[in-house]
Amino acid sequence: MLRELNEKINKVKDDLASKEILEKKLEKYKVQIEVDENKLRELGISMKKEYKDVEKLEKLSLVNLISTLMKNKEVKLEKEQREYLMAKIKYDEHTNKVTLFKDNIENIKARLLSLRNCHIEYKELLRKKIELIKNFGDNYNKNKLEELEHEIDRDLRNKKEIEEAELAGRSLLREVSNAEKSLNSASNWGIYDIVGGDLISSMIKHDKINEAESSFRNITSLITRFNKELGDVSCEGITMSGTTIAFDIFFDNIFTDFSVQSKINKSLNNVVTLKGKVEGIINKLVNQKKDLNTLISRKRNEYNTITDNI
Repeated sequence: MLRELNEKINKVKDDLASKEILEKKLEKYKVQIEVDENKLRELGISMKKEYKDVEKLEKLSLVNLISTLMKNKEVKLEKEQREYLMAKIKYDEHTNKVTLFKDNIENIKARLLSLRNCHIEYKELLRKKIELIKNFGDNYNKNKLEELEHEIDRDLRNKKEIEEAELAGRSLLREVSNAEKSLNSASNWGIYDIVGGDLISSMIKHDKINEAESSFRNITSLITRFNKELGDVSCEGITMSGTTIAFDIFFDNIFTDFSVQSKINKSLNNVVTLKGKVEGIINKLVNQKKDLNTLISRKRNEYNTITDNI
């Protein structure tokens, strides 16, 4: 009977470990979102200062503004236009970061809602278990079981932290793969554009560049989230600026097909490097999780052996 009870408790303990980790994350995210929203307001003010007619310029999407600037390849970008474009990219990037953060908070709240009653279930199961051990166990076994429970609880919390980091890493990896796909396509259309393309091929190329730029904004926010999760499991984070990549593509003294192609290929190499780093960290996390699962399983077997003899 005690073994059956332990199996139920183990399941609820998994839920409790998840609940504890998520509650801590929610509190940290609430603090962070306030900081990020304040920064977003500051960036908005900075962007508005770049042009007197800001209302008119804000109606222009980043893509349309870039297209307008690139139509006349012989004309040097005006200082004010450059500053506005840079400010807008930073503002859009941070807006995306705040949006993703809010989505994460809502996701955590939904997961916590599904776990809201697990502590009540755990208390009831624990009460039954304590009653059985009191009636049938000796002091040595009681102390040993208590020691194993503490160790298992600690290992479960560590496992949940690793799982959260892995989840964040896989979200980042998906977005990096999207950027890689867009840049590969942009590179292919760029080659076609160089060897004799037309207006359509040029439009498609810049559309793919725009897709990549959108992914870069997401990547910047996802890297921030991934690094936070990695910090919780004492793992070294990664760095890469989506804004820097965007500037590498869009800003140059002279926009030629060759220079744009060079920037696309450079950014593609950066993305491939980032992808390798993320995959390496995820593999490390997966191995850590496997080791913890083995450790937890061994301790639970030891626990069950003791309870079987009570």
